[in-house]
Amino acid sequence: MEIRSYTDHDWKSVLNICFLAFAPIHQSFQDLLGIDLFRLVYPDWKASHESYLRSLATRERDRLFVAEENGAVVGFIHYEMGRDSQSGKIGLNAVHPAHQRRGVGTLMYGHILDLMREMGIKYVQVGTGGDPSHAPARRAYEKFGFVPLPLVHYYKKL
Repeated sequence: MEIRSYTDHDWKSVLNICFLAFAPIHQSFQDLLGIDLFRLVYPDWKASHESYLRSLATRERDRLFVAEENGAVVGFIHYEMGRDSQSGKIGLNAVHPAHQRRGVGTLMYGHILDLMREMGIKYVQVGTGGDPSHAPARRAYEKFGFVPLPLVHYYKKL
């Protein structure tokens, strides 16, 4: 397994992983919000993710990495630097469902945290959901020593 910089050849794999990994999350959101409110909040989550990923792949490609195993991309991860040069943030990341719970995320997070440490970053944050579909992500972050700060977002259809 290798963590390497993103290249244009990775685009289709990264987008596919994003859609596959986030589909159960959006199903969970739909179950929690109800179909009507979900459609208002996330009218086209795939288009939104594709647009955001495309912006990362073009404008922030130096902070976008992929996990590759046997020549196939099996995960991706992005990070951000704070304007204060002391903080960093793990951004959008996902592992192909067929490769989850096999250490891919652990390698990606370790790689990014090592990079940030080398840059002199003092602290790192990462955000994730509190619903059941995000439980694996929460476990992974806590395994690396991240401390949760519970926040709640409320939605209401008018």
